[in-house]
Parts: sequence; structure tokens; C-alpha cells
Amino acid sequence: MKILLMCNAGMSTGILQMKLEEEARKHQVEANVEAIPMGELNENIDSADIILLGPQIRFAYQDVVKQAQGKPVLLIDVQDFGMMRADKIFQNVLEACKEA
Repeated sequence: MKILLMCNAGMSTGILQMKLEEEARKHQVEANVEAIPMGELNENIDSADIILLGPQIRFAYQDVVKQAQGKPVLLIDVQDFGMMRADKIFQNVLEACKEA
């Protein structure tokens, strides 16, 4: 599974990226989490299975949903992002992928 983790400049998601990869290992899920800035979505969207948006770019949700062409797009909760609750975020990823 390839997870795109997007924020405004691609910097604030680095720690969360590592924590999500750790959660995937705990769940024995093969996952590649890539943190990217919003401006790189077009180059990465085709290979993504799911797209996570950091709270700072929630304004772009509708545009990303249109570009995703049916792929799941999730907004990360502000508190989950701030507290780096990768366990909760990864659980949301698993649920969204089952529904897709």
C-alpha cells in the first residue's frame, strides 16, 4: 500500500511518516508512506493507494478528491496530527482502504 502524506511544504509530516510506517509494521501491513508537499501531488497521485491531508491544507480537500479519481482521501484530525497519534491515523487508513 502506498500512502501519500501531504502537508503544505512537506516538512511537518516527516515524524508522522516514520510513525505511520512503524504502525504498518505492527499491523503486518506492507506500506510505503511518502511525505510530500502539496505542490507534488500531480507527480505522485497515480502510484498512491490513499492520500492523507495534514490539517494545514484541509482547504484543498475537495480539489484533491477530484484529482484522486476515486482513491480514498482523508483529512487528518488536528489533534491526532499535533499529538502524532499514528495508531489512530493508521486505523483510519485501514478502514478507508477496506471501504474503497
